[in-house]
Amino acid sequence: MSSLRNAVKRVTHKERSQPQDRAHLGLLEKKKDYKKRAKDFHFKTDLLTKMKQKASMRNPDEFYFGMKNTKMQNGKHKKTLKAQHKERAELIGADAVRIMKDQDLSYIRMQKQKDAKKIERLQANLHFLDDSNKKRKHTVFVDRSEQADEFDVAEHFDTVPALAGRTFNRPRREDLEKQILVGAEATTKERKSQKKTAQRLAKARAGAYGELEARAERISKLARAESHIVTEKLVAGKGRKRKIKAAEDGQPAQYKW
Repeated sequence: MSSLRNAVKRVTHKERSQPQDRAHLGLLEKKKDYKKRAKDFHFKTDLLTKMKQKASMRNPDEFYFGMKNTKMQNGKHKKTLKAQHKERAELIGADAVRIMKDQDLSYIRMQKQKDAKKIERLQANLHFLDDSNKKRKHTVFVDRSEQADEFDVAEHFDTVPALAGRTFNRPRREDLEKQILVGAEATTKERKSQKKTAQRLAKARAGAYGELEARAERISKLARAESHIVTEKLVAGKGRKRKIKAAEDGQPAQYKW
């Protein structure tokens, strides 16, 4: 009989859907959805009630020493960096902190030395000079003041006026004429190849100069970090000390022993 009862088709019970005139309100809320929503609502209401009660009973003159080591950030109380460092130092011990700072200092000095050598190699490849921002001068001596008044730079250097102001890559007229003749004889394919090569070289040179600037900036940051760690090590040592200047512009504070 049990097998026959299972063979008979049973009525499929479907969940009631949202009526058509209320379809704009979304899916019909079931009891389990209501229970979750009601539970969340009552939890928030009770929490607000407790917070209001605490605020009404708060003593405006109360003070805890922990308040000196905290600050408000985005509406929340957080420990200051100094308090965090002190707590970490107490947790792992003074000797471990000293060893870690020695390791940090060694790593910073090693990275600074590597970047300095890399900058030297880049400068050698790019013929980069430290005083490239300075305006260079080329002094030409003449016999009379009339010659100085009538002096023509392009004629003196045997180049075209458009290139007279350059301090480098200033070809003579003869070389320019040769380049023009060679360019006229070159085919379209060769011109495209030369253009691509020039673009590739320009891109590589720009990338090298960008790397040079980034490494120089990194060296300055590493130098500041090194000075901070050295100052912290000296301050943590024995002896009476007095601060004579606070930290500013990324530089560590100055002390007098």
